[in-house]
Amino acid sequence: MAERKYEKNFVISDKPGLVLPSFRPRLDPKLFRKVVHMDADVTPGAEFYSESSWIVPGDEFKEGVTMVEPHTHDWDEMIGFYGYNYDDIHALGAEIEFTIDGETHIITKSFTSFVPAGIQHGPLIIRNVRYPIVYFIAGPTDKYR
Repeated sequence: MAERKYEKNFVISDKPGLVLPSFRPRLDPKLFRKVVHMDADVTPGAEFYSESSWIVPGDEFKEGVTMVEPHTHDWDEMIGFYGYNYDDIHALGAEIEFTIDGETHIITKSFTSFVPAGIQHGPLIIRNVRYPIVYFIAGPTDKYR
């Protein structure tokens, strides 16, 4: 059977051989379960980057897990965390400590954030995960750098 024209536009896995920048510490795959990663390597012609993961509860989150160290990009970035609680869709079920341009925020509700190009952000620390969280980031760049 012939491949359909847009079959390649549906991404159903993480990027093979993915190498992330040094400001992204290696995370325990039993706690951070990558769903998909899209960029121009995965989908030729894509002019944006995105990735998503599930974050699942674990004792490691009691002290906090640093997901991202301080860094900047030359492109805007959207970062979101969404708790999996049907009874309260806005409850995050965790604490996210997120510093943007030297301003630290402790967030306990599902959220999306916008980080303008050139603004330092991080560290991003996750604590006290009580139920699964969906993590999603995206930006107008062909590859994450």
